[in-house]
Amino acid sequence: MPKPRHGRLYENPDGNWFFCPGHQFVSAKAIHLPDLSANCQTLLDTAQLFKGHTKFHSVYQARHQVSLKDSVLRHISAHGLQSFIAPKSLKQHQSMSSTDKSIWDQAYDDEYDGLTSILTWDIISEQQFRTLSKGIKPLPSMAIATIKYDENNKLKRAKYRIIVLGNLDYHQWSKSSTAAPVMSQLELWLLTSLAIFHKRTLKNCDVKQAFVQSS
Repeated sequence: MPKPRHGRLYENPDGNWFFCPGHQFVSAKAIHLPDLSANCQTLLDTAQLFKGHTKFHSVYQARHQVSLKDSVLRHISAHGLQSFIAPKSLKQHQSMSSTDKSIWDQAYDDEYDGLTSILTWDIISEQQFRTLSKGIKPLPSMAIATIKYDENNKLKRAKYRIIVLGNLDYHQWSKSSTAAPVMSQLELWLLTSLAIFHKRTLKNCDVKQAFVQSS
């Protein structure tokens, strides 16, 4: 891993952006950042670019976390979307602009590949499906697209969720059987107290398909 470098961003008269280490612009050391307005969030998400006043040890730690993208959620940046309305179906991708289509295709592929990598389903033939579905009503699935915003109400993330329509399930389930346990307020207080006592920094993360991996 190359050593992270502090520097500054510069824009030339042609509208091109460059990163240059140090406090002054030196053309020989300048690194071109093509289409920065569209790629800025991606550079931040992939730990290639950091906001100012970040200490070197924090940069190393964050870059190490990027290597865990197979288990920790990888964001598909929504920066660059021309339409702020999420698609209602996969078919709608075909009528989108090339930029929007590319972003939403990546968001769907990220969700689909994540579910496939943890063996969420088995692919069966049509004959096997007909055999298994005799007397049993199969539940359909659906891909739901959403746009997430940051604390400043700016576009942050394009996300797809592939779900099974459990509302069409003909089985009768009790509330306790379908409840998803979450951390209690008491447990949160306990962890916060331990962090303060041991002078640790509290952090949070989002894990891909966490409920699918509940076992």
